[in-house]
Formats: sequence, C-alpha cells, structure tokens
Amino acid sequence: MTARWTYVIREAFVGLRRNLMMTVAVILSVTVSLTLLGASLLLSEQVDLATDDWTGRVEVSIYLCDDRVCPAITPEQQEQLREDLEDQEVVAEVFYESKQDAYERFTAMFADQESLIDAIDADILPASFRVRLENPNLFNVIADQFSTYPGVEEIVAQREVLNQFLRFTNVVRTAALVVAAIQLVAAGVLIANTIRVAAFARREQTGIMRLVGASNWYIRLPFVLEGVFAGLIGALVSWGLLWGTVPRVATSLARDIELMPFIGEAQVIAVGPWLLLAGTGIAAVSSILALRRFLDI
Repeated sequence: MTARWTYVIREAFVGLRRNLMMTVAVILSVTVSLTLLGASLLLSEQVDLATDDWTGRVEVSIYLCDDRVCPAITPEQQEQLREDLEDQEVVAEVFYESKQDAYERFTAMFADQESLIDAIDADILPASFRVRLENPNLFNVIADQFSTYPGVEEIVAQREVLNQFLRFTNVVRTAALVVAAIQLVAAGVLIANTIRVAAFARREQTGIMRLVGASNWYIRLPFVLEGVFAGLIGALVSWGLLWGTVPRVATSLARDIELMPFIGEAQVIAVGPWLLLAGTGIAAVSSILALRRFLDI
C-alpha cells in the first residue's frame, strides 16, 4: 500500500514538473480567484463587525423648534418631552444637545473644511434630544408618538443613513463574490485542460497500466493529485497575500477612522480553511471531470 501511494504522489509531482508553464498558470489563476473570494469574505466580516458596532450606537435625533420653521419650544414643553421619552420602555438613554453643543460637534466633524465651518453659525443648528434605543428597529415607536409633540420640528434615525451604507456595501460584496465565482470557473477550466494535456501526453503509460490490471481510480489518481496540489498551492499563496496585506491595511485605516472597529489577523486566519477547501475542491472536481473521457484507456 505504501509503495502504491509513493508511486501515485511521485507521478503527480512529475506531472507538475513536466507541464511547468501550465502549472504556473493554474496556480496564478487559482491565486487570483481565491484572493478575490477571500477578500469578499473578509469584506462581509468587516461589514458585519461594523454593523454590530454601529447598530448598538444608533440614535434617534428629535430636533426642537426654534422659530425658524415652527414656534420655539418652551422650557415646560422641553421638560415634558424629556420625561415622556425617559418613560418609554424602548428608550435606553436620553440626553440633550444644545445649539452650542451641536455646533461644537459639527466643527469637530468638519475640522478640515474651514470654508464650511465659516458658513455655519451656531444659531442655525437646532437643539435636539438624542435618544438611544434598546432596539434600533423600534424607531417607529418613537417617531409615531413624538412627531406631533408641540415644539418638535423633526425626528431622524441614524439607522436610515446606516441602511444606505449597508445597501452599498452589499452591492460591493455581491459584485466581489460574482467576480470570484467567475474566476473560480475559469481556474477550473484551466485545471481541466492541464490535466487533459497531461493525460494525453502519458496515454501510452496509462494504457500499459490498464493492460496489467490497474483500476481506473489508480490510473487517474496521479492526475487528480496534480490538480489538487496546484489548487492547494494557489490557495496557500492567496491566504498568504491576504494575511500579509489585510491586517496592515486595517491597522492603517483604524488610525485614521476611529468611528468603527476593523477586522484583523484572526478573521484572516479564520478564512484560510475556506480558501484551502475551495482551492482543492475546485481542482479535484475539475480534474475528475476532465478524466472522464479517459476512463476506458
């Protein structure tokens, strides 16, 4: 049994060396397709991580009237509004943001755009109650009850902006998966052609094996392993590329963007087994399908 497996593995490596250029092309194709696949999976992880973090911090902004659009809210109305908000079971926290607070937050957000800051006066920005909900999906409970309160100008949920961002990232993620799938199919076709060329070049050798009673699987196994080894190498290279780049890019972005968490090495390591499975799986299936015509040698 050991001698048979030694022969099979040796023949697989011999086949890889004989078709070196085709082998390199297969490895590069698998690497590109699996790198795209891994990147799309990591993008999905990043979106889920950021969504979980943002969802927990989603707030409802209740903007208060100040005579610009509607009669200014009175101190009594403002206090009653606060009490009624705090009495709601769906509300986790309520805090007041004055016009000056809103202006300071605005200038901090757009500190690098002096022209925009100069065009905005503190009195233009409305005061508001900022409400954090136990469940951000219950925004309508607040909107339905408090939109008609005296002194309330408008109620806005940050989740609406978050949903727009999530729709955009879902489109990007889907596009990346589609491109990766196309690349995987292309890699499978290339692997199949490589195995067919190898099988044709060694048809006399495999014919003799058939005559001496070797089984179909024993004849085909070296060719299948050629494809699997090429797919495995491509998967390892793509995993290495992602491990070498993604954590560094994420660390760099984290220094510049403090509003959300970023994925790291743990997520890249976790995606590795899926890349190995995809690389060896597509190679094995492509090789087996390519050899079906050589079943009766």
